[in-house]
Amino acid sequence: MQASRTYPVSRGGPLRIPRDTLSRVLLGLPLFLLLGWTTKAFTPDLNPKSSLMARDLDMRLEIVSSGAALWKQLLLPVFTMACLMFIIRSRNLFRAYLNVLLPLGLFAAFLIFSYFWSDHPSDTMRRAIRQVMLFTSVAGAVVIARSQNRFVNYLLFFSVVLLVYEALFLLVPWISFDVYNKFTGLHPAKNEFGGVAGAFLLISLATLRYYAETAKEKKLALYCTIGWAILLLLSGSKTPIGFVLMLGPLMLFSQHLLRYMSIAVISFWLMIIVFIPLALIGVGEAPIDYYRSILPEEALTGRTGIWFHLLADLKKNWMFGTAYGAYWGVGEVPEALDIKYSYYQLLHTAHSGFVDLCMQMGVIPTTFWLLMLIVFVIVTRNASDPMSSALIAYALLHNCLETSFVHGLHFVWVIMVMAMMNILYTQGQKPNLDAVFRNIRAQKYEPPATG
Repeated sequence: MQASRTYPVSRGGPLRIPRDTLSRVLLGLPLFLLLGWTTKAFTPDLNPKSSLMARDLDMRLEIVSSGAALWKQLLLPVFTMACLMFIIRSRNLFRAYLNVLLPLGLFAAFLIFSYFWSDHPSDTMRRAIRQVMLFTSVAGAVVIARSQNRFVNYLLFFSVVLLVYEALFLLVPWISFDVYNKFTGLHPAKNEFGGVAGAFLLISLATLRYYAETAKEKKLALYCTIGWAILLLLSGSKTPIGFVLMLGPLMLFSQHLLRYMSIAVISFWLMIIVFIPLALIGVGEAPIDYYRSILPEEALTGRTGIWFHLLADLKKNWMFGTAYGAYWGVGEVPEALDIKYSYYQLLHTAHSGFVDLCMQMGVIPTTFWLLMLIVFVIVTRNASDPMSSALIAYALLHNCLETSFVHGLHFVWVIMVMAMMNILYTQGQKPNLDAVFRNIRAQKYEPPATG
């Protein structure tokens, strides 16, 4: 009988690198983001003297465009291409990749399509393409992981590295504390740092409560929890502190409460953006007058004054907005707003992701986007992933008083995209993940058998 011939199994990646090695490199999305932050590659894509944003010449506060250096622009495309080169080698992996990418891919298609009614089409197209690359690269990292544990491990590792890096700025207080003696770390403002610190504090809590298996992992998660809590308190950023105090106990008690919180936040903003204005218009009243009567302009540290100004401007393009990326950081500063010492000179967001969505996408697409988020939360209710659920709820709360929704590569937006895609992948691969997750926890705490 003729001996059967055996053929060596190719384990090489697209660059003849072992698959396991390449996958670990591609899974380093958090490290890639860390590199981006430390090199200021992901600063807001805004140009000086544009829209409502300018420089305060007395304070020398200059805003630098994130597209200034070519190598910074290439970071995201290179990572995206590396993910695709790895994924297309496997039909099953590519199918899973498309399933994960499809929901946000449709959203990205709308962002690109808004090019056709944009007053600043080049800005719209450039910023929309960057969102496409963000979605494709994050989907690739999630699919390549093929393991929730590995995904969590990378996030915790990134948490440790970034925590140490941010803490080092305590040694140089003259550049890491603002004029009010609030810690900002490597970021320009305490609220920006607070958004990052709050998210990582929830990641550390979730790891400590649900994912850590060994004593070493528990200690590491505990140190991260304490470290991020200290830095967050030093920042004095009240918004993320309040959100962590609200979501932390919910996550530790029951992850299903996080989903109810998400639905409640979305429903609240649908009432504000859609249902109350429609009811007021129906009885012949102006919505802006109603909002002014219940929220004085001094409320919420001046945010409501910004919202009133923008909502009055929304009447010009209320249906589909100005198009994605065509409101902030485009055009010239109106002469009336180019005022010395005016806070409008440094304003580049509405300080509410929901309001910014309306300004750029209009009321109809914003309503559709929020309804799809509710559908996503309900459909994936069996996906037992407390960390991802907590990050989505945190992002929704964060966007009540700050802006991160499709705001360039804002950390809270990136982490929300990662959480959504991780849930989509685990939901598609393991529909009964909730039962599996409970079994894993039961086995982890089961006492060893004695002979």
